[in-house]
Amino acid sequence: MYPLIHIFQYTIPTFGVLFLIGTGCGFLLAIPTAKKYHISTMDAMFFGLFGIIGGIIGAKLLYIIVDLPNLIASPETALIRLATGGAVFYGGLIGGILGGFLYTRVYRLDAIKFFDIAVPSLALAQAFGRIGCFFNGCCYGIPYDGPLAVHYPVGAYPPSGIGLFPAQLSESAFLFILTLVLMVVLWKSRNPGFTTGFYLIAAGIFRFINEFFRSDPRGIIGFLSTSQFISLIVIAFGLLFIIKIPQTLYQKHLKN
Repeated sequence: MYPLIHIFQYTIPTFGVLFLIGTGCGFLLAIPTAKKYHISTMDAMFFGLFGIIGGIIGAKLLYIIVDLPNLIASPETALIRLATGGAVFYGGLIGGILGGFLYTRVYRLDAIKFFDIAVPSLALAQAFGRIGCFFNGCCYGIPYDGPLAVHYPVGAYPPSGIGLFPAQLSESAFLFILTLVLMVVLWKSRNPGFTTGFYLIAAGIFRFINEFFRSDPRGIIGFLSTSQFISLIVIAFGLLFIIKIPQTLYQKHLKN
């Protein structure tokens, strides 16, 4: 567990470093994916910037909502947790979608095509982010003594002295693979929106399942975790993108 990196007299959150690496890699990946729909590099970059700003705001807000009781109970550590991590991905996803959509609305661009070119970059950035979670000690797994079990040191935020399921690293590995799959899907797909729908369904299903192997404190809605509940909504939206959007485009083509 290395939540902080010490460089000379400076202390830098490890999660922040990996977030920047993932973001940078995501921007680089967006350059070739933008060619799919002949989107300019400038538009792709500004769309990503709007998405990042919205994503950071959304991730922090949902974290505060979900973990509000703990933040109130331990105000002395609240700012540290917010600075070194303190983010909920689905809040970031919702905020990022709204931020990117705002950009397309302001400049009257095709939001669906922009989302399609963005999701491979998003999955790649997520993959690095989950490595950051691993070093930060958040999002840790259930007790587990099988292969690749993680053991955190005494005094760490996760339970120490026992093996834990590598929930963060398993999701990171999945997201790296998903990035490659999304690139293939994007270039082979003929329907704008299909790649976005594929990402939402695949990421939603994996996150729903992976939540059963996580043990860190998080919100509960009924008998599901907050993220599992949102995963179901995300999967539903993914199906909507795949089923409804091609039909809408086809009907629009017939009218023209």
